[in-house]
Amino acid sequence: MSRARHVPPFALSGGKARRDARRADRALRRAVTYPHPAGQIRRIETHLSLVYLAGRYAYKIFKPVNLGFVDLTRLARRRRCAQAECELNRALAGPLYLGVWPLVAHGRRCVFDNTTLHRAPAGCRVGAALEYVVRMRRFDADAVLSARCARRDDALADADALAARLAHYHLHASRRAPRAHYGSAASMAAQCRPLIDALDPTVPSETALRAWCEQALARAAPKLAERHANGFVRACHGDLHLDNLIRWRNRLLMFDCIEFDDALRWIDVASDLAFAVMDYGAHGREDCAHRLLGAWLAATGDYAALRLLPLYTVYRALVRAFAARLRGDAAGRTRYLHAATGVAARARDARPCLLLCHGLSGSGKSLASRALATRMGAIRLSSDAERKRRAGLPDATRLPTCAYSASQIDAIYEGLLEHAQTVLESGYTAIVDATFLHEHNRAAFIALAQRLGMQIVILEFTADPATLFKRVAARAALGRDPSDADTAVLAGQLAQAQPLSATERALAIRFDTRVEPAAYEDAAFWTPLLEALARTAAAPA
Repeated sequence: MSRARHVPPFALSGGKARRDARRADRALRRAVTYPHPAGQIRRIETHLSLVYLAGRYAYKIFKPVNLGFVDLTRLARRRRCAQAECELNRALAGPLYLGVWPLVAHGRRCVFDNTTLHRAPAGCRVGAALEYVVRMRRFDADAVLSARCARRDDALADADALAARLAHYHLHASRRAPRAHYGSAASMAAQCRPLIDALDPTVPSETALRAWCEQALARAAPKLAERHANGFVRACHGDLHLDNLIRWRNRLLMFDCIEFDDALRWIDVASDLAFAVMDYGAHGREDCAHRLLGAWLAATGDYAALRLLPLYTVYRALVRAFAARLRGDAAGRTRYLHAATGVAARARDARPCLLLCHGLSGSGKSLASRALATRMGAIRLSSDAERKRRAGLPDATRLPTCAYSASQIDAIYEGLLEHAQTVLESGYTAIVDATFLHEHNRAAFIALAQRLGMQIVILEFTADPATLFKRVAARAALGRDPSDADTAVLAGQLAQAQPLSATERALAIRFDTRVEPAAYEDAAFWTPLLEALARTAAAPA
């Protein structure tokens, strides 16, 4: 049994605060308190708050607790948190938040006074208010992403939507932190320390995890400082676990952001992303975690985030393990500690390699490489996505011919080479999805793998010309693909492509893509590659 100290989930302060909290709790459990039909009240408790589901609405109050990392024992502090919650969540979950209502003592009853806040100057005492209540629209519990995880297609679509929404938010989030040290290496270490200290020294797995965290923090300090200096610390959500993400009227909303501590909200965008990536994995949806990560990277171009992702992912798992302990949820704590241990083990044992896709437009390399990236947990780098991101345009927007000049093409390959180096040095396998029709482009990537001492495989995707032209024509007609290639482009590729040299041929594995797309999801299609990688992994270092 773990000897980690358990913190009571509702450690109320004494005296008047305790009495007022109990009175507010009793009032909010009664349907008569609400100014609308409330039906049967459902009460939900977390370590920091109480939520009451009443009819079409939800009402949230903060507990008067002091848990060390947050002190909410004063009513003024709880009021500020309630107001901050409505304000800060407006960007990512505006439709859910309806305002803050004081719960006022009225004789022996408690009633809502939704006009008091507007009459009183900021900072002054407001009548006999017992609590300040955040009023929200109620949503179906099945809309929460932690529930939708069980549905394969819904969960994958959610991951795609989350990646797009989160990437856009991070790219445009404010970078003017109220305190210069927010998001610094010292700040990150201070946030990690209580979580590391909460690990049980009598449990070998937790002792090993603690040692990994200490080493990872020390190694990461220069990278944390670099990202802090380069503007990657921004106004983030701060609490992006799956219980705080929902599908609302076909939109992906992220609610309940950190409102009680700016230092936990002004963080590296990679740390914000890592929370959702981690929680997908903890819910057994590594496919969704990979989908979210890959799409976010492609949209932001922030591949350097991978250098810190294992540390941030373990940190986020420890946050959830700590929260579970505060709730007295032993199973939840164990689940998140297991997730943290798994991430640390993968980071320690990583043996990345470089996989180059080679093939004409229409050869199936993009569909195939997406499936392979998911199977291997690899990071896929796409020339089409890179080109559109650099142009600041949506994937389906067609670029002018000048975007495909020889110099522009070489610039895209140089960018992909830089990203590939970052991915590999971060411990992830890189799959580069591009035509690689010219030898000098291939040579640069081969040289990179040799310089890093990593295995490289050229994945040669082939199909007969008739199939290629049919696919390209169909894709161009739909106009929804990142690729701008049409039949004229394909004809030019056939005329100009430089075949693999004898040296390159020794690195290549050929794949006939005259198959249905579903074949790419089957391990049998990838057997030659997987066996080659397994032989290399088994060879002595």
